[in-house]
Amino acid sequence: MVRIGILGTAAIARPFFGAPLRHASIAAIASRNASQAAAFAREFGIPAHFGSYDALLADPDIDAVYIPLPPALHAEWTIRAARAGKHVLLEKPAAPSSADVERMMEACAAARVLYMEAFMYRFKSIHRHVRELVAGGTLGPLRFIDFSWCFNIEALKRSLFRLDPSHGGGALNDLGVYGVDFLRYLGMPVPSVIHATIERHGGDGVDSFAHVVLRSGATLMTLTAGFTCDANYYALGGEKGSVYVSGSLAGRVVPNAVHMHLFENDQRSEEVFPAENPYVAEMDHFARCIEQNVQPESNGEGSLSNIRVLEEVKRAAGYH
Repeated sequence: MVRIGILGTAAIARPFFGAPLRHASIAAIASRNASQAAAFAREFGIPAHFGSYDALLADPDIDAVYIPLPPALHAEWTIRAARAGKHVLLEKPAAPSSADVERMMEACAAARVLYMEAFMYRFKSIHRHVRELVAGGTLGPLRFIDFSWCFNIEALKRSLFRLDPSHGGGALNDLGVYGVDFLRYLGMPVPSVIHATIERHGGDGVDSFAHVVLRSGATLMTLTAGFTCDANYYALGGEKGSVYVSGSLAGRVVPNAVHMHLFENDQRSEEVFPAENPYVAEMDHFARCIEQNVQPESNGEGSLSNIRVLEEVKRAAGYH
């Protein structure tokens, strides 16, 4: 059983307690506010709590850490964790820049610890099914992908740190990274940027909306990411057929459906997948990789590639 400590009491850490873990146990929680760490530990029955991140990293009983801190802190605490000999499960996006990711990967390699970026959508059976349809040729060669993840951040009145440039905020890093990673998930080539348009919060703040056209091999992708409207879906169009999946990219534990159309005999189908907790599956995958000393599904190579694509998008849009 891999013993994991959490750096921070962010809301994104709560779903890991939604179902039993098979290969890991959450053994410690740390916060810069000792009372918050103690309250979180009481709520979820965590054995140890600390009033600083360094104190948790110094605990010899901890094998690995989950880091759900703001992106601007990812490089610092990934490097510190690696130097303390802890394996790292890092919430996406990996870091604000590729230079940061390079330093993180160097530190993890030097310390011989595993690194994994937390893309929880990869651990939903509905997306695995779509990946199998693509790999098996059911849809034929893909010609286009339409991928959109947006939410109206000001209407929600929460998560406003995503609009703070000092926290590494912005819609592309927060939501657009999923679209770029989705291409990797489907086994497609690293994309090039055809066109990019970015709107900035308040006119000169972080990117609050982006519309991007990418080319991956023979496939075109339109990627939309934003904090100003609502959208959560993807559609794949192949030479033999198409699929449409809506509402399944977020971590909500609800049923989801794949709608498929095949040209031959005009076949139409809907397959419903039961509710499942992708966060628990994600952490168990990370723990199994540590136990078996194998690379996780979304490793440093993927993190670096994803961030480099987003940097290319920003350059194409004239965003600095």
